[in-house]
Amino acid sequence: MSSGGLVAALSGLKSNFIWVGWIGTEIDEEDRPVVKDLLWKNYSCIPVFLEERVANEHYNGFSNGVLWPLFHYLPGDLDYDDQIWNSYVEANEIFSTVVADILKPDDMVWVHDYHMMLFPEILKQKKPEARIGFFLHIPFPSSEIFRVLPCRKEILMGILNCCLIGFHTYDYARHFLKACTRIVGLETAPNGVYFRDRFVQVGVFPVGIDPDKFFESIKTPKVESRIQELKKSFEGSKVLIGIDRLDYIKGIPQKLQAIERLFQKYPEWKGKLVLIQVAVPSRQDVEEYQKLKKEVEELVGRINGLYGSLGYSPIHYLFQSVDSTELTALYNISDAALITSIRDGMNLVAQEYIVCQTDKKGVLILSEFTGAAQSLSGAVMINPWNTEEVADSINNALTMSEEEREEKHQMLLNYVTKHTASHWGLGFVKELYKASHNADKMVSIPKLNIDEVVDIYKNSKRRLLIFAYDGTLIPYTNVPQLSRPSQELLESFDILSNDPKNDLYILSGRDKKTLSEWFNGLHIGLSAEYGCFFKDPDSEEWEQQVPSMDLSWKETIRPLFKYFTLRTPGSFFEEKEMLFTWHYRNADPVFGCIQARELHLHLDNLPLDVIVGDKTLGVRSYNINPTSSMKKVITDSIPKNLDLVLLIGDTHIHPSELPQFEGKIYNISVGKKSNKDSYHLNDPSEVIELVNRLEKISDSVA
Repeated sequence: MSSGGLVAALSGLKSNFIWVGWIGTEIDEEDRPVVKDLLWKNYSCIPVFLEERVANEHYNGFSNGVLWPLFHYLPGDLDYDDQIWNSYVEANEIFSTVVADILKPDDMVWVHDYHMMLFPEILKQKKPEARIGFFLHIPFPSSEIFRVLPCRKEILMGILNCCLIGFHTYDYARHFLKACTRIVGLETAPNGVYFRDRFVQVGVFPVGIDPDKFFESIKTPKVESRIQELKKSFEGSKVLIGIDRLDYIKGIPQKLQAIERLFQKYPEWKGKLVLIQVAVPSRQDVEEYQKLKKEVEELVGRINGLYGSLGYSPIHYLFQSVDSTELTALYNISDAALITSIRDGMNLVAQEYIVCQTDKKGVLILSEFTGAAQSLSGAVMINPWNTEEVADSINNALTMSEEEREEKHQMLLNYVTKHTASHWGLGFVKELYKASHNADKMVSIPKLNIDEVVDIYKNSKRRLLIFAYDGTLIPYTNVPQLSRPSQELLESFDILSNDPKNDLYILSGRDKKTLSEWFNGLHIGLSAEYGCFFKDPDSEEWEQQVPSMDLSWKETIRPLFKYFTLRTPGSFFEEKEMLFTWHYRNADPVFGCIQARELHLHLDNLPLDVIVGDKTLGVRSYNINPTSSMKKVITDSIPKNLDLVLLIGDTHIHPSELPQFEGKIYNISVGKKSNKDSYHLNDPSEVIELVNRLEKISDSVA
């Protein structure tokens, strides 16, 4: 059993839960059933068995050698290679297999920390109905830092398969949302991400401690006795306490440099101030940690040599773990706690110090780079890199009036006693329950069963096939002019359009000239500029949908589109006969969306139809609609025994709009799902698969 915050947090939950985790060492095959049985009976634990190599490369190699430094803003320290990445993937897959085997329909899965960031996606592939929450216990870095990671997209996609994603602070959540926009190109809201057909909720859940454990500990005779011993040892001195793992994110060198500057600037503290620095050993086999240990010990030696004397050492340095009795007593007798982390997910030492200050009401001096800094407003905030400021803050804290100390301590204590570990655990589980059940209530648009469509297609007498172009038959691209149909697609459409049972149409925002050139020679109906022009399969002539039209609005729109193009690097606009389209796919994704929203506001004031596309904004006259054209085509086809309509892409027609039609209509969206659709396909590759299946039937008949 660990004494960490996670165990304390989850032990406060009343619901039943099962721990699933790595056993910590490699277990022989023949011993595994016994170990499994023992852990289940005694601890409700299910072990995950990993080979030593996989466990080491997953935990030490990728998790702590790549993700840990990068997420703590030290990208120069990461050591990435494909082998450790493959082990990280393998470990996540093994975990997901274990969970998939025990998962029941009403269960919820709570995934913890950076070691398991691929797990949600892998589990979702095995169990699509799984209700998954993810919590990150370390900072999430800004997108500029995160994008350094070669596998950045895979990491994001991994955790986006959750119902709820939790962070300690709003900053971390904001950085995650920015990364989703900049790296994956997803639309976000302040509280979540629009991912595929779902809204993935993102929440802030600052973790706490179990204050009662410390309140009870202080009253025990053992701790009381130790408090008296320590008070006697440091009588006449002010005591600063520092409790940190010996890790480069904890800022111990910065702390020692600030103490040295304090003695230089305020020499009156010599002989009257002691820093007790506990450095808990961490990852001692890693070279960077060995260098850090050497640097810290040299600083301690130098400061004690310069400012110490016989019988007095300004710094008491302990490179060891301390038990709970010693820890509680040290917290209690100190006049101030000094936390100088250069980056820290949360830092629970700050909260532990607060609840142990029953008598002195000591001052908490806290780095602004800790997650705790956003919650503990009664602390004295410092920038650990500013040695002068830290030295001044220590002096101010130690000379602070009793009234001010009392007031600050009460603010801190109120927060810590309310936002406990169990409050955090219960809060997350409640939100996960709500988020996962809200997902059930969302209108679920089923995936198109291609086999079913193929069977109906085979047996139908007359079919109408209508395809959108961009984002349906071909993926969206950064350069629209390069999105020509492939030779294979043209050959497929040639076969489909020559089947006497078929009428085939393509709807597009492109101009007449481009569509005529691309589909020249094919017996296909075409709709250009989002329905402004229409060409029947049996005709070479384009028909303007509204014969007489006032296009004077173009003179108003042109300077507006030029203005937004100039102020949005990477954007451009196309001017067609009856349609303006502004493209911002190549612009900065965040800035591009902001500019698009502003342009949309300008356009809303004009008597025009605004077409919001994928990273595009189009404008045309109000009285044009490609769906109306399609309804006319369908209505005209009904007397010809039409019994199957496939609408794939942007056009949606509800069967109730065609009362005389008794056949089958499929409204099929591609990518982003709409409530108007009856079915969906994930991407253009699945549309091409459908086209190829239908083509084979038409070809065999011919």
